[in-house]
Amino acid sequence: MYIGGRGDLITSLQAGRDLLHKLNSSPKFGKIVAGVIIASLLAGLSTGYFLSSSEKSSSESKTDSSGPVKAAQQDTRTFRDFAQGKIAKKPEPTKAEEYTEGTHILVRDGAVPVTLTSSVVDLSLYEGKKVKVFGETQKAIKEGWLMDVGRVEEIE
Repeated sequence: MYIGGRGDLITSLQAGRDLLHKLNSSPKFGKIVAGVIIASLLAGLSTGYFLSSSEKSSSESKTDSSGPVKAAQQDTRTFRDFAQGKIAKKPEPTKAEEYTEGTHILVRDGAVPVTLTSSVVDLSLYEGKKVKVFGETQKAIKEGWLMDVGRVEEIE
């Protein structure tokens, strides 16, 4: 082992001593290293298997298909804009290259219809129903009022 300054290094080289030497390895040392590597691999694989199987069971238990349809977002402060009416599927454009906004229309009695879009609520579940939708008004290029829906309440 080399300890000291530059002078000790030169003295060691002049004396002919090797600064680098072969690591003494025995068959026992190799078996220990191989055992540690195999044990680490087995521990990692088993941990991954058990964690992935527990994730599947917990996510499956959270979904409940019974009962009424629940809105995706319950936060009333996030979605301040609202409108009330009957949801209808938006008609397909007559020309393929025609630009359209939204997937559904909220038909309101005596008022301008609202074009609806949503990435958190499946609006097709509410087609033909009288609802109150909560969301955020978006900048529309073609439509009069475009709303990104975050919460839906059935009225009737």
